[in-house]
Amino acid sequence: MQDRKIHGLSRRTLLGSALAMPFVSGTTTLAMAQGAVQAYPTRSPRIVVPFAAGGPTDVLTRIAAERASAMLGKQLVVENKGGAGGNIAGEQVAQAEADGYTMLVAGQSILAINKALYKKLSYDPAVDFAYVGMLGVIANVLLVNPSAVPVHSVAELIALAKKKPGDIAYASNGPGSLTHLTTALFAKQAGIELLHVPYQGAAPLMTDLIAGRVGMTFTAASAALPLVRSGQLRAIAVTTGKRSRFTPETPTLVESGFPALDMPTWFGVVARTATPQPILARLRTTFGDITANPDYAKALEGKSMEPMPIAPDAADAFLDKERKLWVEAVKIAGVSID
Repeated sequence: MQDRKIHGLSRRTLLGSALAMPFVSGTTTLAMAQGAVQAYPTRSPRIVVPFAAGGPTDVLTRIAAERASAMLGKQLVVENKGGAGGNIAGEQVAQAEADGYTMLVAGQSILAINKALYKKLSYDPAVDFAYVGMLGVIANVLLVNPSAVPVHSVAELIALAKKKPGDIAYASNGPGSLTHLTTALFAKQAGIELLHVPYQGAAPLMTDLIAGRVGMTFTAASAALPLVRSGQLRAIAVTTGKRSRFTPETPTLVESGFPALDMPTWFGVVARTATPQPILARLRTTFGDITANPDYAKALEGKSMEPMPIAPDAADAFLDKERKLWVEAVKIAGVSID
């Protein structure tokens, strides 16, 4: 067949060039993608906080974000996206590009509880998110109103509850909240019956606890300790595996006879699972270095928080244990949300 010429080029030359174009284009695209990974970050990453500004999670995130910005060379933007027990933020990040420019601050609710609690969830935390680092931990304190519940220890609380089944009212931040589930686990293991009184906010909860309209609650050390020191409420246990440095005189639930109840509130950082491994590695190194720095620990002291570094190779086992614990708590509490 005659090789016809078109605009001075042979048909064979044009055909060869056309066949080569996809290969060249694919090679260029791959090179550009590799270059973007190596140059990361070229713009400001963002980290989504599933609660309103000003709360413990937000404060902790901003302390870490300031240090991460310096290490990454780009400002890490904190974005608050509260609602639905963290699911609004979780869904947003699960649908974001897997490029390392969108991260999520996630604790028990998003990573361990919500999959069992909510009937409809558009993301799967075990599938959609990759562990980046652990920002910190805060002890939860078992508080009682001394007038309504005149006890000084967990043993005394259990004895009183067994004498009066269902009479002791405990306050929570709502059905399925960490406070609710923690108390449900404790009551189940202690073999006692308590009366659940859910609230829609921390302020009315504490007002009623101080007034004695409810008798007990679990709450974060940062909120509990000022009320304990003022004599308004009494701390009888903390939920950490060892005594909190912020209230060393208060025993743990573990040493009070409940070894399975090592369950502080923790705050981690995750990214999309499909994020390129070199970017994940850089983020993990960044947050690992931050939480290992004594300066970071000092910055958390005023918030009654402590670093809780967990290496990436230990994260899966930790999260698996947490999911089992809180799935059990949801079943015990008998709660689900549409």
